[in-house]
Amino acid sequence: MRTAPIAPQEAAEQPGKDGFAQLLYAEWTKFKTVRGWVITAIAVAVMTAVAVIDIAVIAQNHNTPPTVATGPDGEAVTDAFYFVHQPLHGDGSITVRVTSLVNVAQRMPVGATSSLQPWAKAGIIVKESTTPGSQYAAVMATASHGVQMQDNFTYSVAGSPGAVSAASPQWLRLTRSGDTLTADDSADGSRWTEIGSVNLSGFPSTVQAGLFVASPMAQVAEGTNDVTYIPTQAQATFDDLGLRGQWPGSAWAGTDIGQAEQLAIDGGSPSVPRDSFSRSGAAFTVAGSGDIAPYVPDVDPLQVSFYGSLFGLLMVIALGTLFITVEYRRGVIRWTLIASPRRGRVLAAKAIVIGTVAFAVGLIGTALAFPIADQKLHAEGWKAPYYQALSLTSGVGIQVVVGTAALFGVAAILSLGIGTLLRRSAGTITTVIGLVVFPLVLSFILPLGPASWLLKITPAAAFGVQQALPRYSQAPAVCLPYNGCFPLSPWTGFLVLCAWAAAALGVAMLVLRGRDA
Repeated sequence: MRTAPIAPQEAAEQPGKDGFAQLLYAEWTKFKTVRGWVITAIAVAVMTAVAVIDIAVIAQNHNTPPTVATGPDGEAVTDAFYFVHQPLHGDGSITVRVTSLVNVAQRMPVGATSSLQPWAKAGIIVKESTTPGSQYAAVMATASHGVQMQDNFTYSVAGSPGAVSAASPQWLRLTRSGDTLTADDSADGSRWTEIGSVNLSGFPSTVQAGLFVASPMAQVAEGTNDVTYIPTQAQATFDDLGLRGQWPGSAWAGTDIGQAEQLAIDGGSPSVPRDSFSRSGAAFTVAGSGDIAPYVPDVDPLQVSFYGSLFGLLMVIALGTLFITVEYRRGVIRWTLIASPRRGRVLAAKAIVIGTVAFAVGLIGTALAFPIADQKLHAEGWKAPYYQALSLTSGVGIQVVVGTAALFGVAAILSLGIGTLLRRSAGTITTVIGLVVFPLVLSFILPLGPASWLLKITPAAAFGVQQALPRYSQAPAVCLPYNGCFPLSPWTGFLVLCAWAAAALGVAMLVLRGRDA
C-alpha cells in the first residue's frame, strides 16, 4: 500500500540573524565579559600616561643651544648671510641675473662633502632691517632646489627648476608695492613668470634691499646620536643689475648678517674665509656663508618622552593577540565559526572591536599625558624660542595624541591578523614586537643609513606620528632617530603600519577560509 509523501514541517523557531551588527555585538560581548582583558585595557591607558609623564619629568635639558635669532612669530631662526645692500624708500624693484653659484670652502673634514651644499642660495632680498630675525622676502637661485621665493623663514614657494651656470643663468626680480612683495623669475630676462607674492604686515617705508649669498653648514652624522656641523661658503656672480624706485645711488654696503651667531657656532674662530663682495660696474661677486631658515633643534624632547607609550603598546599587542589565540587554545573558535560560517566577516568584526578598544584606551592615555608632559619639559629647561609650548588642541597636539591612539589601534589589528595565522600567543607576541618595536630599538644603535631604511619599510615607521618639532624642507638637518626624528613624514609612516596590518588581516582571512578551525 502506497502512502502519500509527508510534507516537511517548518521548524518551530527561525534561525537567528547573522548580520554584521550582530557579529560586532557578539565580539564586543566576548571582550567585555573577560575581566582580564578589560583590566588590561584600563592598564594600557594608565601605563601610557604614567610612562610618558615620567620620562618628561627626568628629561632635563643639558644641551646648550647656539645663540640664534628670534623670528617675527617668536620662533627660533637662523638668520646669517652676507648682504650687499642699500636702503629702498617706498615702492620699487631690483632685477639681477645670477650666472654662477659655486662652493669655495677649503679643507673640509673627512666625511663632509666638498660640493656645494644643496640649499646654498644666492639672490635678492628685501629686509626690514639688518637685525637678525627681522621680516624679509627673498627670491633666490639654489644649488639643488631651483629658484625659490621665501619669506619670514618658514615659507617657501618653488619657481623654475634647474641649477645656475654660465650656460644657464637665472634672472630674478623682487618688487615691492606697499606691504606686498612679489617675486618673478626668467630664463632670458624678457619673458617673466611670477613665483608668488606675500604681504608683510607693518613693513617700514624704508627697508634694506640688495643681493645676498648664504651656504648652510655641512652636517656629518657621528655614530648614532651626534652630528658635527662644518661651516661652508659659497660664491655667486651677479650682473645686469637693474633698480627701480627711490634708491640713494650711494655705494653698496656689505654686511655680515648674524656674524656673531656664526662665530658662536664656530667656537669663536671662523673656519671659512671672511664673507666679502667685489663690484665691477653692474657686476658683483659675492661670497657668503650661513643660512636663512627656521632653526630646527637636534632633539625632539616631546617625541622622546612619548617613547614611554611603548609600555602601553606592548600591552596592546598582547591584548590583540589573545583576542584570537585564546579561542584557538580553548577550542571556542569552532563554535564561533559554526555560529557564523562567513569567516571573513568574523575576523573583520574582531578587528573592528579590538582596534576600537585599543584606539580608545590609547586616546585616553595620550590625552592625559600630552599637556602634563609638555609642561614638565618646559620646567626642565626645554623652553622657547627653541621649543614652543604646545596645547592639546594644536595641530601638533592632535597629531601626537590621535596618531599614537591610531598606532595602538592598528597594532592591535596587526596582532589579531598574525595571531590568526600562527594560532599561538607566544609566537604571535614575539613576531609583532619584532616587527613594530625591535626596528625602533635597532635604529638607536645602527648607523644612520640602515636605521633610516628600517624606519621606512617596517611598521616602526608609525612612531613618526609622535614627532612634535616641525620639519622644513628649506632647513637642512641630519635626521637621527635617537633624537626623535624619523625619515618619513608622520602620516606617511603611519600608512606603512596600516599596510602591514591590512596585509596580515587579508592573508589571515584567506587562510581562515581554507583551513579547519
